[in-house]
Parts: sequence; structure tokens; C-alpha cells
Amino acid sequence: MASLRGLSLRDLEYTQTIANEGHFGRAAALCGVSQPAISSQIQKLEARIGFPIFERQGKSISVTENGRIFLAKAETILNEARELLELSSSLTSPMEGELRLGVIPTLGPYLLPLVLKSIKNAYPKLHLSLIEEPTSVLEQMLTDRKLDIMVLATEPNSSNCGMVELFFEPYFFASPSTEGLEQGAPVSWSKIKNTKLVLLTEEHCMRSQTIALCHLIDDPGQRMASSLEMLRQMVALGDGAALLPALSVNGPDLFGGLVTTHPISDGKFGRTISLQFRNSDPRANHLKRFGEFLAAQMDAPAMQKHLNL
Repeated sequence: MASLRGLSLRDLEYTQTIANEGHFGRAAALCGVSQPAISSQIQKLEARIGFPIFERQGKSISVTENGRIFLAKAETILNEARELLELSSSLTSPMEGELRLGVIPTLGPYLLPLVLKSIKNAYPKLHLSLIEEPTSVLEQMLTDRKLDIMVLATEPNSSNCGMVELFFEPYFFASPSTEGLEQGAPVSWSKIKNTKLVLLTEEHCMRSQTIALCHLIDDPGQRMASSLEMLRQMVALGDGAALLPALSVNGPDLFGGLVTTHPISDGKFGRTISLQFRNSDPRANHLKRFGEFLAAQMDAPAMQKHLNL
């Protein structure tokens, strides 16, 4: 069996950072050491393994073919080491300290104000770090262990993802007031499907969900909104109607009656919101219970009023 002498996790972290940054100086700054120190360590590591990891080309560097193989294995080892540290934390205080929560932009601003106080009361030693990004970005961050949990409106994209269903969020139909619909009057799905709809931009999963629900043709040339608030403003200006998730339409009328909102009368149209986490996370059972706590909050009568206006 080969000796581990001369091989440290610190050196593996150095190689990973250098490869990510493509620069020894920037990597040294991120790792909190001097450039000569990090260069010296990499030289010692390369001498220990018997081949160069990086090809130096003046101030720029690239990863060698052998280096790519080495770095792939190093990433696995570093991820396992980080999980070992997480395990140590989970065995002593699983729901204390930092918990990195990712949430999609079409949900976070409307859901979090409803549940943050309950979370702080139930988990007083938990510090939530919030990250708001589109679905695909959050999924990658969870895989890369840059997130602990995420709240999405899509199914898990990996068999390694555990999931707790939180609630079903109905869609409401938002229409320009010039269409003459009475505020709050139910609207049939057949009318919605035959109405010009304004959509979100492509990074939002709600765009593809709306296209699938309404059997729309995805026209790259059509006008799009980058957020739900911009979408609502475009409806107010008469650019078209839109589907809006229930939590986003709960609140004061900011447009002076220019937009009317309507429940859908003849079906259950909306999205299922879930909390997702890595099954491999040592705190997986605790994260599942955290999700179940949130689901119970959303099932309370006061919360259901927000979902069924």
C-alpha cells in the first residue's frame, strides 16, 4: 500500500483552487497564502506524484491531461472530507449554525416573509443564509455542496436528492383591466388558453411550465419579463395577460386597478413546491424534518388563505 506521506488535503485544495482560477496569484489569495508558498507546495506535490498537474505558460496556466485525471479524483476526496466535517457537526448540533437555503426568484420574495419568523422561533440557533437563483443554478450549487437545501417548483433532477413536498401553489389569471373582467371573478381554462400571454424569460422554470400547460409555441421573438413584478407591470400596460402563482398576487393593489386577478374555475392548475436536499448529506434526516416543519406551517389555515385567495 502506497504511503500517504507528502500528500495533504491542503495541497489538494490548492490544486483545485488553482485549476478553478487559472492563476497562481488569485488562488494564493483565496487560500490565504503567498504566491511563492502555493507554488512551492504544488512543485512538491508534482514531485511526489511524478507528473506535472499544470503547464506553466508565462503568467497563464493550463491543466495537463494527467492533471485532469488527478483533479477529478482530488475533487471526490475533498468532497468526502467536507462531508466528514459536516458529519462531525451534525452529530453534535445538526440544526445549529449556518444552513444555506436556495430559493427560486418566483417564490422567495413571497414565501419567505410568511415563514421566517416561525423558523427563527423553532430553530433559534440556526442561521439561514439565503441564495436566490434560477432552478438550474440552484441544482448545480446543491450538487457542488454550495447549498444545503433548496426550495423549487420542479421534481428532483438527481436520484441523490431527497424531497419533502411543501404545498401546492395554484396559478391565478392576471388580466389587463381593459379586458373588462370583474376583479376576482373565476375564469375558465379554455379562455386562458386562447388569450395572449406574456411569459417570463428562459431561466425561469415557470416559463416552461406555462408553455406546457397552455400548449403554447415557444416563440423566441416574443416579449418576455425577467421577473414576476415586471410581468405584472407588462400586464398593467396591456401587453397581454399572464399566469401568476398565488403567493405573488397576495397583497395590496399597486397598479390602481390596471390589473385584475382571477381564480381558475374548472381545474387544478399550479405548481408543487418542494424542499430538496442531498441524500448523502449527514444531516439528511434532520433536513427532512425541517421540510416537514415547513410543510406543516403552510398547511395551517392562515397560510391556506394566502394560497386560495
